[in-house]
Amino acid sequence: MYTVSLPPIGEGIQEGEIVKWNVKPGDSVKKDDELVEVMTDKITVKIPSPVAGKIVKTLVNEGETAMIGEAILEIDSPDESNSPAGEKKEVPTPKQEVSISTDEKIPSVKATPAVRAYARSKDVDLLKIKPASPDGRITKEDIDSFASQKTAGAPKPVTVASGEDEIITPTGVRKIIFDKMTKSKQIIPHFTITDFIDTENIEKSIKQYAGKKYLSFTAFFVKAVTVAFKDFPKLNAIYNENNKTYTIKKKYNIGVAVDSPSGLTVVVVKDVASKGIFQISEEIKDMAERARSGKLQLQDVQGSTFSVTNIGSIGGIIATPIINYPEVAILEVNSRTSGFVNGELRQGLYLTLACDHRLIDGAEAARFLGRLKEVLEYPLMYIGD
Repeated sequence: MYTVSLPPIGEGIQEGEIVKWNVKPGDSVKKDDELVEVMTDKITVKIPSPVAGKIVKTLVNEGETAMIGEAILEIDSPDESNSPAGEKKEVPTPKQEVSISTDEKIPSVKATPAVRAYARSKDVDLLKIKPASPDGRITKEDIDSFASQKTAGAPKPVTVASGEDEIITPTGVRKIIFDKMTKSKQIIPHFTITDFIDTENIEKSIKQYAGKKYLSFTAFFVKAVTVAFKDFPKLNAIYNENNKTYTIKKKYNIGVAVDSPSGLTVVVVKDVASKGIFQISEEIKDMAERARSGKLQLQDVQGSTFSVTNIGSIGGIIATPIINYPEVAILEVNSRTSGFVNGELRQGLYLTLACDHRLIDGAEAARFLGRLKEVLEYPLMYIGD
């Protein structure tokens, strides 16, 4: 019997939600056939079969969460040589600490996304619950039992149902966004700074190449931040929560926020300093299209060191973005409007930079934004045509 465990999926990913089983007991599979779709806090991935054989049993239901290394499937396979005899994979148990790639330690709890949402609605800390199930999974019944003990003897509040209100419980990708944004705001003390830039030369460049080569508006900002990093390297850093340290990254891997049907997705343009503006434009376009069609690969969303988010095509003159944890800064590109440049009214937009104030001072952020303004207002001098 070959036991398939949830494999390491990517840096910083500790668990995944079983979205869809592509096999059922009795099915025959070949090596590398797709077994299951798993959703993480970065992407939905398809896990291939490590062996050929016949499916015996799925160990985790659709909608439930499995930890990396946890057994999820049994296959009757003659190719058991890939699973060394007697080898046992340590599976995290409730309340055990699990080390993740950012050197942070977080408590592990076995519970489905629906059960986690139910616990939040009851204001119950899952870490305080002792599960009744022998496999360590917490159920709604465990939560109800804990809550009844907690509130025994306390006056019960009066609630009124209007029949018109709608209660939204974050699930799926929205639940992942919920957790990640909460973590970012809880851990990182944000501050923001905004400046106006004249985009005339960027727009001229785009018009110049219209019909000849594809040139993305966002690509100018992605490339420009890497030019500015040469003078302000601390903005291209990653925070390590457990050690309370920062790592200044030498490669410039820029995340670009994409509005997809399944929710916000940050795709990553790797090693931007080595690429020209046209290549960056094509990569952003390609990954954005694949994000919207659900065809991204794991490498498309891994390893970002700084993020750029452009809401200008949708609306909003000024916004205050949330840092993409564990990065230390993010740049918001807002809608085009008018503003003053050297006392003259010009067409352009406002840029907002959000930073981790523990590492980056206001003066440094202002200088970085000033340098970015220089690069973007005369782009061909710095980033080529």
